[in-house]
Amino acid sequence: MPIRYCLAVVSCLWFVAAHADDQIGTEHGPPQSPRLASLLVALDRHEQSALDTFWKEVEEKHSPLIEEVPNHPHDALYTFLFRADPKADIVNARLGEDFPSRTTNHSDTFQRLGASNVWYTSYVLPKSSRIVYRIRVPQGLHPSPQSLVSWTIDGIQYEHFFDPLNPKVFPDTYAPLSYCVGPEAKPIPYLEKRVGVPNGSMEKLEIVTEILSGKRAVTMYTPAGYNNSSRPRAFVLVFDAEDYINTVGMPTMLDNMIARSVVSPVVVAFLHTPETRNEDLLPNAKFQAFIASELMPWIRKRYRISNDPKLNVVAGASFGGLAASYTAFIHPDIFGNVLSQSGSFWWSPSYLTDPTPSPNAGWMVKQVAESPRKPIRFYITAGSWESAGALSANRIIHSVLLGKGNKVDYSEVANGHNYANVQETLPDGLIALLGHESHK
Repeated sequence: MPIRYCLAVVSCLWFVAAHADDQIGTEHGPPQSPRLASLLVALDRHEQSALDTFWKEVEEKHSPLIEEVPNHPHDALYTFLFRADPKADIVNARLGEDFPSRTTNHSDTFQRLGASNVWYTSYVLPKSSRIVYRIRVPQGLHPSPQSLVSWTIDGIQYEHFFDPLNPKVFPDTYAPLSYCVGPEAKPIPYLEKRVGVPNGSMEKLEIVTEILSGKRAVTMYTPAGYNNSSRPRAFVLVFDAEDYINTVGMPTMLDNMIARSVVSPVVVAFLHTPETRNEDLLPNAKFQAFIASELMPWIRKRYRISNDPKLNVVAGASFGGLAASYTAFIHPDIFGNVLSQSGSFWWSPSYLTDPTPSPNAGWMVKQVAESPRKPIRFYITAGSWESAGALSANRIIHSVLLGKGNKVDYSEVANGHNYANVQETLPDGLIALLGHESHK
């Protein structure tokens, strides 16, 4: 499943404002949030201005509320808010599987604060968290005329919207998301365009492929000053071009990182596979033949790139991370480095028909374990909120590679299976694999 669809279906924090006949939206005790607790006291005292003051604070500071947790210095209480008529039907919250939900069925509920128009749900999460989410309401309930996404669940048509109390947006290619960054989240220093930093060049081309019976689009990035030098450059092949270019912002990152000399100037091929992703990126002989026999000769004919696999990287996320690992595994003479971000190492060739959990899961892990060590360096990242199978598979392949003697960097971040995770972890991966020190 493409990671952009995982964002919409599995891996995000979802809010649901829904009509219901039961009592799951009633109070379950006092609020955890100190700010809401103080507001409730004021409302019980009939201090009518307290509610207006609270909503003005939210307009200034935005949702979610982020408060300290006693005796947990690295955690915070994140309280997400929804403003609704006190007379409206109850409001529910539904969470994706990768978020640390309070319930086994991932259907946590909003609570109303007393008899007010404040609905809330709170979670203790790391201060380093990055959270992407949307509000989902039954069609017609939200005042906005257009929704980002809509579909039917249990016979009810739902619409998805940004959180109206949070202006921060993550620009996902599939559908933008509301975005929350914890107070200790590591900054991404290379993300914004900077004055005085020369831009690399981008050119979208097409390659005719007999092996895959059709065409594939490739967007080529060349660093600033590329035309002024005849020296071959390090090379990166990246899967899921649209997402890495538009959502993650990798070209801008590269411009900034090259300008600051934290990575070597590189030529990058962003391979577009939106219509053929599940055929191309899942391990298969035809796609690997295309890479070795058609794509790489085509690129080498047009661009000055290194013949040294130690200077070449193949990268991707989700199925793209699986494909990157398999590509280097099959072609270590071309790619000596792998950047896998939330790689789908849980995958098996029969995953669509296997029961859950699959007895055949971890096909790539088995290939690595049962084969001689390949001369490949790995940088593997995963989100600590990804599904148990996905996270475990990343941890296992990390251990297997170490046992084989491969050099492996591994990191987990407080995030799920989404491109906010990819964006956060990409700079460190590029520095580890392309930094000047990495080639010594």
